[in-house]
Amino acid sequence: MKLSLPPAWLLVLVGLVLNILAILMSSIVLEDLGGEVAHLSQQKQDHLYSIQLAWNSVETLERKRESLLLYMAQPQPIAEVAHAIRMDLNDWLNTPIPPLVKHNVMQLMELIDDAQREYRDQIDGFYLNNITLSEQMAQLQERIAWYRNISLFLQVFGLALILARDLARK
Repeated sequence: MKLSLPPAWLLVLVGLVLNILAILMSSIVLEDLGGEVAHLSQQKQDHLYSIQLAWNSVETLERKRESLLLYMAQPQPIAEVAHAIRMDLNDWLNTPIPPLVKHNVMQLMELIDDAQREYRDQIDGFYLNNITLSEQMAQLQERIAWYRNISLFLQVFGLALILARDLARK
């Protein structure tokens, strides 16, 4: 019983079709997935920049606290300096600032603490978003690897079929 092989032209045709499918998969599907990964990576970078800005604000508020405490420790406060500090704190805290007198120190510290807490909450939110983005990127990378493997298999199998034509002649 002799095994009959398909005609050589059919093997070449199937091999070419498989190679074309592999090329299409590489050029369309993998580029789309790569674009998604690039977009997610850009979002991560934006979040890292926002984290840095928020952290700089936390540190700046800490410097404002130190300046305020130094001012309050002076035996003879200067009204113009007090006004400048209040205006600066008002810009940073977005809330009315009570007079800079010793009995308001705790209230002023709480206002600064609240503003720092808001910035830290923003940092936490950006960080958690980055973790989610990293997980999404990892899933996309797995899909990209899977499609690359399938594409490579189709190319190799297509070439094997094309080479089988030469073997079928002999």
